[in-house]
Amino acid sequence: MSQARAQPGLSGRVDWTFVAAVLGLVTLGTIAMLSAASTTMFYQSILRKHFIALALGLSLFTLTLAFNYQIFQDQSKPLYAVAVALMASVLVLGRSARGHRAWLRLAGFSFQPAELARVLVVLVLADFLDRRARRVGEFPTLLAALAIAAPILALILKQPDFSTALTFLPTITGMLFCAGADMFQMLFVFGYGALALSVPLVVTFCQVRFPYSPPMSLPGLVLSASRFGWPLLAAMVLLAALSAAAWLAAAWLRLSARPLAFIAAPVIVSLAMLTGVAVNRSMKSYQRNRFVAFVAPRSDVQGAAYNVIQSRVAIGSGGLWGQGLFSGTQSQLGFLPERHTDFIFADIGEEMGFWGAGLVLGLYTLLFWRIVAAARQARDRYGYLVCCGLASMFAFVVVLNVGMCVGLMPVAGIPLPLISYGGSSLVVNLFSLGIVANVYARRYALL
Repeated sequence: MSQARAQPGLSGRVDWTFVAAVLGLVTLGTIAMLSAASTTMFYQSILRKHFIALALGLSLFTLTLAFNYQIFQDQSKPLYAVAVALMASVLVLGRSARGHRAWLRLAGFSFQPAELARVLVVLVLADFLDRRARRVGEFPTLLAALAIAAPILALILKQPDFSTALTFLPTITGMLFCAGADMFQMLFVFGYGALALSVPLVVTFCQVRFPYSPPMSLPGLVLSASRFGWPLLAAMVLLAALSAAAWLAAAWLRLSARPLAFIAAPVIVSLAMLTGVAVNRSMKSYQRNRFVAFVAPRSDVQGAAYNVIQSRVAIGSGGLWGQGLFSGTQSQLGFLPERHTDFIFADIGEEMGFWGAGLVLGLYTLLFWRIVAAARQARDRYGYLVCCGLASMFAFVVVLNVGMCVGLMPVAGIPLPLISYGGSSLVVNLFSLGIVANVYARRYALL
């Protein structure tokens, strides 16, 4: 009891540096959104929805901070059922927009369940990995972790929302790494995802740069393989033969090597290629244009690459101090598309300059540092894994969004957390950050 009395109250246990980073990003995002959306047709509606979402998100942040986060572990099965039900309901009751069915209409507001579903996956996976702590290095544990995320991921891909689905790979990889999973097994998982995602990029590159290649040239073989042609089958057979040869060579040289690797490698690579080809064939035209803008930005300046080029022009024109709020030429004159949502970082770079963009990135760095601090000081393994998963998810989304604005990453329809306009994103992000704050506040074992 003496230790309990010596411990600080709730206000003394809150990580105020973390809270300041969250509020700083929300404030900068609101200011940037007010400026970026000022020339849009539905400005008043955007303002109303943003401030309603902001009030709801801050309320959830405060509420989540107040109760014990371990309730999420106790209710992991119902949470998983809610996530699956939400994603299934989108396919039945969802509203279509921009080429995919991803929103539910509730009381006059649009809600994107995928935003909440990926946070729920983090909470459920953290419980699973916590319970399998002694067997986390076993291959069945890895497969089971992937199987937990697979149904929700499949439903997201069914919408199809490849951008949100893309965030699952680094999130799961980060959680498995922090849980202590076998690095050899994680290499196969990460390699599978990376190879599957690279196939559409390579195919798009060949289509744009070498549209009239001879059938037996390398680009021609790639394009034939993308149509499930014979080169794809030949590549899979070659992989199996090379793996068998490597196995025999290792045995002849008496090298210590895992036999499973020689079986798993060709199987995983072949599955990754098949997955990549399937994803490539199911892509919509606007999704294909995002890859075109990345691999060949000068091939269609007024079409596929227009967004990225205008984003880079906006950031470059901001200079050191920026052109001033409500004064950015690219933003205010309408040259920069999606300026209050996906490309809001470009608007910040133009109107607030290098220092404004640097301030945003500095606040994100501070935010990630405090999430890592919460993970390190968590009272239990579950809280540690939840923070690891959320840190991986937020870091990847920030890198992806900022990278696409400067042309270093393919364009993805993912909002910048706490900055971009988007009610679902803002509410869910504040809710998940409230969980992080709760983990830190309850770092003492007796609380």
